[in-house]
Amino acid sequence: MNEYDLNEQRDEYGNFVDRAEVTNSFLRKVFLNMIVGILITAAVPAYVFFFNQALLYTIVPYFKIITFAELGLVFFLSLGINKMSSGTARLMFFIYSLMNGVLFSSLAFVFEPISILYTLGVALVMFIVIAVYGYTTSEDLSHYGKYLMTGLISIIIMSLINFFIKAPILYWAGTILGIVIFSALIAYDVNRIKRLAYNIADGDREVIEKIGIIGALNLYLDFINLFLYLLRIFGKKRR
Repeated sequence: MNEYDLNEQRDEYGNFVDRAEVTNSFLRKVFLNMIVGILITAAVPAYVFFFNQALLYTIVPYFKIITFAELGLVFFLSLGINKMSSGTARLMFFIYSLMNGVLFSSLAFVFEPISILYTLGVALVMFIVIAVYGYTTSEDLSHYGKYLMTGLISIIIMSLINFFIKAPILYWAGTILGIVIFSALIAYDVNRIKRLAYNIADGDREVIEKIGIIGALNLYLDFINLFLYLLRIFGKKRR
């Protein structure tokens, strides 16, 4: 079978499907949804800090409620994706991004805004470079999944332990590990989404759209967590 046969096949209706073109279109939508989510998250703290600081003091008492609501929303979106439309899934993702923005509004009152912007720039550059690698590499990165999962569990355990003992060395070890793990997850998820898109290129368009929303959520979470761990290093706290 030649390259033409691999990239152009018939779908269930007998129509020719250019898998490479569909894959690239799918990835563009995934990244677009992710970028919109990040912009929503960034817009909320910017509005609160520059235009309505009093709003922060109004919503602070509800931070715990918002946090639990976020967790519930993510679980509901991830587990119930097959029972909802792609439009509903996209809306839930954007609502989650908005809620994250509400929680992140407090960051500008803890860290110097310039250090937040610098950290955001570093995270963005790292994301782009790593995502390009994940997209262009010919290696299947899926076999690294178990190691990344082990790393994530290790981070959670370290964070729980350090919550009680407050050890600086454990804090910084968790920070470095977090940066490494979420950097690797960016490449892993981009590579996984690319391969998944290629394999389902001739499938149901609604299903593809919903898978794209979950993919955007995964990349969004990778970026946000990378940013938060980098902020531990580059964030300059207010005096």
